[in-house]
Amino acid sequence: MSARAFARASVYAVATLSLMLVYGVCMAFGASNAFPPRLDEDARAEIARWAADAMASRYVDVEVGERMAANLRSQAAAGAYNDDSDSAAFLDAIEEDLLSISDDKHVALWFEKPEDAKAEDTDYTPADVDYVAELRRTNFGYKKIEILPGNVGYLRIDEFAHSALGGPATVAVMNTLGNTDALIIDLRWNGGGAGMVPLICGYFFDEPTRLNDTWIRSSGETWQSWTPEYVPGPTLSSIPLFILTSDRTFSAAEDFTYALKHLGRATIVGARTRGGGHPIEIVRLSRSDVVVAAAVPNAKSINPLTGTSWEGVGVAPDIDVLASEALKTAYDRALGDLLEQAEDDAQRLRIEWARSGSHARFSSAAPTRQQLDEYAGTYGARVFVLRDDGVLLYRRDERSSYPMETIAQDLFQLEGYEGYRYQFARDEHGTVDRVISLTAEGGHREYPRGVPAVP
Repeated sequence: MSARAFARASVYAVATLSLMLVYGVCMAFGASNAFPPRLDEDARAEIARWAADAMASRYVDVEVGERMAANLRSQAAAGAYNDDSDSAAFLDAIEEDLLSISDDKHVALWFEKPEDAKAEDTDYTPADVDYVAELRRTNFGYKKIEILPGNVGYLRIDEFAHSALGGPATVAVMNTLGNTDALIIDLRWNGGGAGMVPLICGYFFDEPTRLNDTWIRSSGETWQSWTPEYVPGPTLSSIPLFILTSDRTFSAAEDFTYALKHLGRATIVGARTRGGGHPIEIVRLSRSDVVVAAAVPNAKSINPLTGTSWEGVGVAPDIDVLASEALKTAYDRALGDLLEQAEDDAQRLRIEWARSGSHARFSSAAPTRQQLDEYAGTYGARVFVLRDDGVLLYRRDERSSYPMETIAQDLFQLEGYEGYRYQFARDEHGTVDRVISLTAEGGHREYPRGVPAVP
């Protein structure tokens, strides 16, 4: 892919995609001893020279590219790549030597069968049939969408698809979230992708907004990324926005996160990201027996506000917590922000209800069967029984039983229904003697305990 073609397409082809290709090739190794073919000394020398020349002529940092090339040539001259017993190990050795100089997490090399090699400029574009098929199988990167209690949207994106392919899905997703009061975007498993970043960001601003720039070595030009003038559907420009990150968040996902952080539009929650700010082009050496492909970082991201990027350092979170705690933390913060913005008592009551119930969603602690057995019984017209598998049920009648889920000690809600709860209360001796029904609207009614129910 040429640098200019890269700029036009806004392609952030990422190392994780390359690693997927490497993984697929490794699977092929196990399935067939014929691929990759054994490479003799001349073939290894040719590949090492090609990789050195590619880095020297294309790598974004000229000085680093020349040092990578010199290192490869020195290693080849010293016979480091002469062992012809394992072609995969040979290519891994070249990659490791490149990384030892650059520490650039986008650098990658892999083998392709000649019949499977992509044509020039087609990787990760609508012309790449394998990429298109994979995007469709993975719903264009959209893994999960949910409206959490308190009208907080949750969106997990595992890949940023090419905008020409994933645009319709993006519009549908963002319109689904268009009436939320706050939004959490989960990028903890996102390794990057192609050019969807400006379109999604467009929903968070009321006018075109400059994101991150890209400087391209081959032309010396700087390409600016802007949000579109118009996006279909309601704006989300004024709602609290949170982005979840981990050390697996990479490349285009970091581009998205870095831009929104420094524009002051999002709060970043989680762990520091992986640190890949160099977009790539993919170059190939085609031989009759095998094709060698390399991801060569040929450009660099530059934020117009900071003058730098996340390359090598990652994006630092605003709220630094374990990645496993990021959703819980962001959700609590989102509800806290909404509580501060509440305009009347009814709205505050709904948000406080959602916040008090958030424990059920994130708590891994479950009451023991002995503890659950304390609640089984009849409370006026309310009957609670403990099923044989240890699930507490609210039994409305002989044909209608509803599983309960724990919110906190002595506090439960009907599974899948967050607008109604039961609080079991205790007497001065610690014995459960009544149940209190609670509603999101502030309803409160007590029922004394009667004769225990028999399951």
